[in-house]
Amino acid sequence: MTALKLLLVVLTISWGTLARAEDSAANTASTDLQTLKENVLNLNSELSQLEDELLYPSSQSALYVSLEVGSSVRLVDINVSLDGKNVAYHFYTAQEYAALTKGGMDRVFNGNISTGSHEFKVIVTGYDPHGKSFQRVLTYDFVKGDARKYIELHASDDANKSMAEFQFHDWDIKQ
Repeated sequence: MTALKLLLVVLTISWGTLARAEDSAANTASTDLQTLKENVLNLNSELSQLEDELLYPSSQSALYVSLEVGSSVRLVDINVSLDGKNVAYHFYTAQEYAALTKGGMDRVFNGNISTGSHEFKVIVTGYDPHGKSFQRVLTYDFVKGDARKYIELHASDDANKSMAEFQFHDWDIKQ
C-alpha cells in the first residue's frame, strides 16, 4: 500500500503541475492574443490615417456656394477660375436651386492647391430679387497654408432686398 500511496502522491503532484502548466500556457496565449489584437487595431488606425491622407491630402481645397435661406436671389450658373485657369462651371437646375434655398451647399470646385497665394475669379449669373438678370464678376485672394482650405461663396439679398450680395468665407481645416 505504501507504494500505491506514493504513486498516488506522485500522480497528484504531476496532475497539479500539469494543470498549472496548462493555466500558464492559457494565460500566455491569452496575453499573446490580446497583444496581437492591440497590434491589429493600431495597424488599422494607421492604415485609415494613411488612406485619408491619400484620398484627402492636405493640399485639398474646395469652393462651396450657398444661398441665404429665404433669399429671392436666383442663381443660374457659376464659372470659376483659379489663378487665371478655368477650373469649374455649373448650371443650376430647378432642383439644385431649391436645395440651395433650403440651406444646402454646392461644392463647385474640389482640387489640390499648392501652398501660397492664390486668386479665385467667379462669374455668377442669376436674377436679383426683382427678377432682373445680372452677371457679377467676383474675385477672392487667399493664402493656402499647410492645412486643407475650404472657401464658401455665400449669396443673399442686400439690406433693401433690391440686389444680390456675395461674400466669401474661408476655413483652414486642421489635420
